[in-house]
Amino acid sequence: MALAISAATARYRSLSRVGKQRLLDELQALTGYHRKSLLRRLNQRPDERQTSLRGQHRRRYGPEVVEALVPLWEASDRLCGKRLHALLPQLVESLEHHGHVQLEPGVRARVLTMSSATIDRLLAPVRKSSGGNGWRRPPRAYSGVRRRVQVRTFKGWDEHKDPGWLEIDLVAHCGGRLEGRFIWTLVATDIATGWSESLPVITRDGASVLAAIQRLRQHLPFPLRGIDADNDPAFMNALIEQWCDAPEQGIELTRSRAYQSNDQAWVEQKNGVLIRRVVGYERLVGLEAAQLLGELYAALRLFTNLFQPSFKLKSSVREGGRIKRLHHPPRTPLQQLLRTGVLSDQEAQDLKELRKRCDPVALLATIRSCQSRLALLISGQHTSAMAGEPLSWRTPEQEKRELEGFLQGLQALWRQSRPLQKKPKPRQGRRSRVDPFEAHAELIPQWLTAEPDVGSQELLDRLIDLDPQRYGAQHKRTLQRRIRDWRVARVEKCVASASERPETKPGTREGVLPGVN
Repeated sequence: MALAISAATARYRSLSRVGKQRLLDELQALTGYHRKSLLRRLNQRPDERQTSLRGQHRRRYGPEVVEALVPLWEASDRLCGKRLHALLPQLVESLEHHGHVQLEPGVRARVLTMSSATIDRLLAPVRKSSGGNGWRRPPRAYSGVRRRVQVRTFKGWDEHKDPGWLEIDLVAHCGGRLEGRFIWTLVATDIATGWSESLPVITRDGASVLAAIQRLRQHLPFPLRGIDADNDPAFMNALIEQWCDAPEQGIELTRSRAYQSNDQAWVEQKNGVLIRRVVGYERLVGLEAAQLLGELYAALRLFTNLFQPSFKLKSSVREGGRIKRLHHPPRTPLQQLLRTGVLSDQEAQDLKELRKRCDPVALLATIRSCQSRLALLISGQHTSAMAGEPLSWRTPEQEKRELEGFLQGLQALWRQSRPLQKKPKPRQGRRSRVDPFEAHAELIPQWLTAEPDVGSQELLDRLIDLDPQRYGAQHKRTLQRRIRDWRVARVEKCVASASERPETKPGTREGVLPGVN
């Protein structure tokens, strides 16, 4: 291409106007260059062609500038280009003053005139090869899932009045130590009705959580429409995301904001009311504990959803600095579910029959029995029956006897409960103890009137000299309060007397107490 243009340059100058036009047409068709570009190349003189630097990169900052810039970057604790650009004048002057660097005048001028983008470009290879600098943890797999999943705040449930929208969370039975393996509990609560489910989870991973959600879905008396979880990787993973997005599932997956537990207020409340109150905070490990939790939660779900009414917020109105909340009459989750009208007649009838068959006392006895067995399991006091046989070691006769004993204990159960501690009554202004300064109640004000600036320690020393049997170092704090009250009363008396004067006397300044300069 260049040879063709060089060969045509010699011919171009000797051709006529028409010949030049034809030559330009041929070169344009041959090279594909623009006509103006060809004219500039053909009209260029030989000396200009040799000395032209067009198209060539003129390097301004050589390796000597990079060599001078690296120690400055290290001395600044590896700042970014914009911050280092602002610091360079003071940094170069300080390092040269203390003898750490000595830059040549040309290199120093180029270092101080380079832009922040040039600093980042020159330091890019150094940053890449230096260990630890600029290192970022590679994004985890669940980060992409979190970006795709929609965020739902605590006010995002206003449009979801039908049952089936659940908040789920994991509760750790770690005993205060997250090291090692222990059991987790998956808690789910329905926003519209308060229907709650709990299931034990052996391992905290996406597959185990998904299996627990699938089992939980089978227990629900209504279709599952949506799941709202926190940012735990056990929930925010591709496995659960794909399962929710499957066409045959049709489940909407949302998440709360990070470090905003109020976004999941309903399930956070159930974590304390259902799990911590019933199971506690001890560490649970092993399959036996998981089976006990499963038996406990099976009785707890019926007892809670069928026989435990709760309040549901109706409205909240702010009146000044207070919020006035109105609630609906307390109803059980089953009653709330039946009021929604989403169930068919057969489904509603089945749930009513279930409530008739369930004995709340028997369910409560099962819960207490599981709690006692969990306590034995936690303490390590395994009986031979629990250690050698399955957990369903009780016969129907034993269960009946335990239930009868539990029923008999209900009459006296309130006696074993710990009574509520009454709040201390506020002080009514009457002294409950004898005044320690009663013997010298008139002497102390006299000393303070004569010497207003006297300290509490000096007054206490005088009292000890008067009566060493009565006074001691333990009375200093009481005496300090007595002196403070006396001085406050005196100031108030002076201010009141000054404000009661009808007029200011001639020759005195208004608002200044008599005798005070």
